[in-house]
Amino acid sequence: MRLLSFGLAVTLLTAHAVAQTPASGTATDRPTFEVASIRLNKSAVGGAETEIQPGGRASVTYTTVFDLTRVVFERQRHDLVAGDRLPSWVTSDRWDIVVQGRPIVPAKPTTVRFGQPNDADEATGRLLRVMMQNLLIDRFKLITRRETRTLPVYTLVAARTDRSLGARMRPSTADCAALSSAFLATGSRLAPNSPVCGLRTGLRGQLSGTGVLLSELTRALTPLAGRPVVDATGLTGAFDIELKWTPDLELRPVDGGVSVFTAIQEQLGLRLQPGSAPIDVMVVESAERPTDN
Repeated sequence: MRLLSFGLAVTLLTAHAVAQTPASGTATDRPTFEVASIRLNKSAVGGAETEIQPGGRASVTYTTVFDLTRVVFERQRHDLVAGDRLPSWVTSDRWDIVVQGRPIVPAKPTTVRFGQPNDADEATGRLLRVMMQNLLIDRFKLITRRETRTLPVYTLVAARTDRSLGARMRPSTADCAALSSAFLATGSRLAPNSPVCGLRTGLRGQLSGTGVLLSELTRALTPLAGRPVVDATGLTGAFDIELKWTPDLELRPVDGGVSVFTAIQEQLGLRLQPGSAPIDVMVVESAERPTDN
């Protein structure tokens, strides 16, 4: 049993299923959970949490429909927006949801990148997310639509006229296939500080990784910058990166501290340039309170 913060826990719930496949039963065109209990949480205070248990059972507590929509549809805060006529309870009421899926058994992965689903099990990860999406559609009558809006963005560009990189960003020579094999061979129990391809984001004020793709970097920088980050560096390939800054510097001045914007420029040789760009967004148009269980 494990209790975690809402954002991390649901991410781990996805990763839990990504590493597994159904043991029995035939896939349907519209997969759903076998059992789903939904109840309004009337607590005055609380924090969203997820509890993961063996056998395909999981629960999400004290979450709003809007937040759960953002997670299971894999949207970020900037690209999920409330429609003009969306009931206010969708973003304010808190719900407890308990789901039970089919029994699942471990699948054999073929490649691993740190913090990401492996290629062999991506289909199963998508299946779990679709099941959660269908739960929202069936029980909350969720209706969404996609549209393109011009939003403020940051464009990631080279900071130096000679386009040279900073001291903490260099082309990677890591053999990610070999590192993945070692990761799997040890049962995901590598020695401390052993390299694993991908971007590590666990510590506040730090981003580091081996064999990092620019798409991974811009995705990680988006919540830190407060806007979508779009890659316009022209760089290709993978990089070894180590970025350190002072968290919350803009909110709380710290002597000798470095903002994430300054750190990107000084340490990576890149720069976040403000602008605007067309961004695909999901609009939550309507929802209904669920029927009794």
